[in-house]
Amino acid sequence: MNNSIIIGGEKFPLEDLLLLTGADEITKPDQVKGYILLVARALRNPMRLPWLLKDIFGLAIQEEEQRDLRLCLIRVQVEAELKMNQDIQRYQQRRYVAQVIEILLFNELLLAPREPVEEGEVE
Repeated sequence: MNNSIIIGGEKFPLEDLLLLTGADEITKPDQVKGYILLVARALRNPMRLPWLLKDIFGLAIQEEEQRDLRLCLIRVQVEAELKMNQDIQRYQQRRYVAQVIEILLFNELLLAPREPVEEGEVE
């Protein structure tokens, strides 16, 4: 099995693209969305995230694609938590990348721990 896919002359880990797309296989690599490839670049080398911020801020995506992107970021965070004991540094960095992108684009973390609401309080 090939462990990477070349899209637009750039090599991406197959495992990352499968996670980001939520697919079991990538049948048409040329149809992987640009925002997915942007997240894949950040995951491939988390230390490059500061240089990708302009591209992240520049994303102009429709509502349906926003939901898809958010699910992509949540999948990364869930996988990172599940695999944290395998390689703590790698998965902490991956979770951080996904969280930073989610906060920048959506202004909050969907999976963020919430403060307990005391009885009688209204949010």
